[in-house]
Amino acid sequence: MSKFSKILSGTAVALTLFVGVGQASAALITEWGYVVQSGFSDFDPAAPNQGAAPNDTTNNGVVGSAPNAGLGGLPTVLSWGQGSGGPSQLFVTPTVNNPPNLFTNGAAVDGAMLTHANNTISGASLTLTNAQLTSTLLLTPLAPVVGGPIGPLPIIFNILFEETANAGIGGGQCTPGTGGTPCADIFVLQDPGALSFDLLIDDFIYTVALTAAGLGPLSDEACAAAGEAAGCVGFITLEGQDNELQTSFTITARGVPEPGTLALLGLGLLGLGMARRRKAA
Repeated sequence: MSKFSKILSGTAVALTLFVGVGQASAALITEWGYVVQSGFSDFDPAAPNQGAAPNDTTNNGVVGSAPNAGLGGLPTVLSWGQGSGGPSQLFVTPTVNNPPNLFTNGAAVDGAMLTHANNTISGASLTLTNAQLTSTLLLTPLAPVVGGPIGPLPIIFNILFEETANAGIGGGQCTPGTGGTPCADIFVLQDPGALSFDLLIDDFIYTVALTAAGLGPLSDEACAAAGEAAGCVGFITLEGQDNELQTSFTITARGVPEPGTLALLGLGLLGLGMARRRKAA
């Protein structure tokens, strides 16, 4: 009997991209179409199956299946282990697109969903130790003028697994703050604030920000069990259930400062620095 403590490390393109959409004017884009494609771009089984082919099933290793043709055939399901309820699995939604359309400064729309089918497996089973989940976001301006597609923009999650006993360490209590019977599993999302990026289009900077429903602060004990510092953010997956992590994203906009405004700001800072030097003298 075993459970898995998982660390989900999220990274996104943390830079500002300049994009031209061929509009006749520099009007604010108010409405967008979108396509989100997802798949597992890398994954490894536990020792002694290290070094085997990624899809190797020898020694009850990790199996990737359900390829996403829209993302180069990356698998969207990972399966590992043996148990009465079947293997333990990770699923990701292959494709999400509009409708509903995405509105600037409007409500969030759904992105990919990650599901952990948390089936109890034998302690002798080999397990997933790490995986890389890759998603891409393709945006298409729809209003006030239809523009060319922007992207695909990559978003990458690195997932690490740590196996612990369902009955708790040494047959004792489960990790405090997780609950569940048997012990619940833990996902920790590293640096959730990094899941945003900017697009510079004409006179506006558009910020795409991703969130995930169900994420929240975990107990210090749960963070420590996952090898993370206190105050980590994540979610708990209950044994014997399908546990869903639904992502969503928004797009907000702000105007690019006029060159004259930037020049005035620079002069102001220069004057402030000179005044400080005179005062120090």
